Amino acid sequence: MSEPLRFVPAESLVSGWDFSTGSVKCLAFGLDGKPVAEVRLPTDLSNGDPPNPAVSELNLMQLEGQARASVRAVAAELKAAGRLNDWIAGGISATHHTAGRIDRNHNQVRRAICWNDQTLATFRARGERRVGGPKQVRELIGGPWADRYTLSHLVKDEDPDYFPAEGWQRTYRILPHGPLAAGYLTGHFDVISISSAASTGIMDLRNCVWCPGMLSALASEEHRRLALSQLPRIVDHLEPIGSLSENLAHEAGLDPAHRPLLFPTSDDQQAGLVGGGAVDAGQMAVILGNSAVVNSSSDALPGSDRAAGGGLDLMRLNWGPYLWMRCYNNGAQFLDQVVGPRPDWKALEDRGRRVKPGCDGTSVMPFARSEPSLKLTSAPGLQWSPKPPADRGTRFRASLEALAFLIARGVEEHERSGQRISRITVSGGIARSDLMCEILASLLDRSLERLESDEGPALGAAVTALAAIETQLRRRHQVDTPYTVADAVAQLVRFRAPVQPNAAWIKPYRRLRLEFDRRLAKLQAEGSGSSRSAPRAPAPSKKPSAKRVNGSKRSKAPKRRR
Repeated sequence: MSEPLRFVPAESLVSGWDFSTGSVKCLAFGLDGKPVAEVRLPTDLSNGDPPNPAVSELNLMQLEGQARASVRAVAAELKAAGRLNDWIAGGISATHHTAGRIDRNHNQVRRAICWNDQTLATFRARGERRVGGPKQVRELIGGPWADRYTLSHLVKDEDPDYFPAEGWQRTYRILPHGPLAAGYLTGHFDVISISSAASTGIMDLRNCVWCPGMLSALASEEHRRLALSQLPRIVDHLEPIGSLSENLAHEAGLDPAHRPLLFPTSDDQQAGLVGGGAVDAGQMAVILGNSAVVNSSSDALPGSDRAAGGGLDLMRLNWGPYLWMRCYNNGAQFLDQVVGPRPDWKALEDRGRRVKPGCDGTSVMPFARSEPSLKLTSAPGLQWSPKPPADRGTRFRASLEALAFLIARGVEEHERSGQRISRITVSGGIARSDLMCEILASLLDRSLERLESDEGPALGAAVTALAAIETQLRRRHQVDTPYTVADAVAQLVRFRAPVQPNAAWIKPYRRLRLEFDRRLAKLQAEGSGSSRSAPRAPAPSKKPSAKRVNGSKRSKAPKRRR
């Protein structure tokens, strides 16, 4: 039985921001979990200077503009509805491995390196060797170091052809995506949540404190000292970051006396887990967005040797449990290449349903991007068998089947690591497809829960903010009974009817899954036996010259000889 709200007024609105590398969303939710106002803004990423398709970076001045613009737009909608003063709190979800550098004026020193940057494997491997290898990493922080983590960014920053030496001195804070967004909203840049810190590769997951030993990944002792001093303070998720800043409130037309209170951020995996209603041990959330993610929460570390050796990513939730994660780069980033821009989704869904499971022998390996968790350190590209089909319905269904096979591997990896799954929820843009959900349910041979809301991370951020603001009010009234994130889930998260397996599809998909695994094994063997590798760092320049990049000066690499 969940604890009811006692002090948050019934007319209150709680906002949830979702800062992703594809877009920014802000939704204001009523206490029934339904959005009252919403805004969606685009995100433009950089491929670096000079452009490199393997590079993915976010300009922090754009992020600041997105934060401010989202407040203006939501405030305008709420004002038009007569609800502006009902906005009492907000939470933030942001990509879990995107991080940048700012100076004391909160201006960009280096763009944020994004989670899907394909250059980081080289730097992670270099830093991991300095630390003493994967086993020593696990000894230090209790979990693995993935390519995407902030620490890989810092190793890359030691390359003077990428980041200038003076940039280390100019940096005031090294901050992930969420704490940066929170800073631009509140003016406070000195704190970070457990959830966000867990995505850096520098926090000890067992006791939630910074681990200076991980900074031995850096070659320079001076860089280690500076990096440690530039990390923000880790705070409890119930401690407010602050109210919306006065200047932003004035700009958006908010009453200074009624500025919403913002709370420590969620990485998008925590937010997706919460938005999917999966906060208790054994509950799993599948998020089908730009990446395809399988998350579960647990009170214990993963138990298998495979997980200990770098299989599942491991993070920590703000309220205590561990988050086990398998993240595949190739979610919507793969599907978008198949269906093209602005497709007619209903027509694709109808045509895909007319195709039998297995698509009459047509299949695709969905690796438009590298997939480090599967030992595919370079992108094999889309590989159709026997050839790309002309029929769009066949292309669509074969692509959904390939994604389902990846998700099934992730679910099995959680189970091998000791997770006892009691419920699976699905959310994200691709989960709007009834066909996708039915394929996945049939492949897993279990029912799937779908949310009424398609905005899992934004809703999850709002859930954590509701738990925090109710807790603050209880403390003010000296009420000791806790109000937990699970209680807030019961208040805001609503589910649709479960998706059941299609009995006629279960056997065909078991057979097709085996064929997918055989083709994947072949790709893995080809990758390990070839000279292909992750994109490498540029060679140092012998005669550097100043060039403006990432908001700083950097050394310019010499021109190639023809």
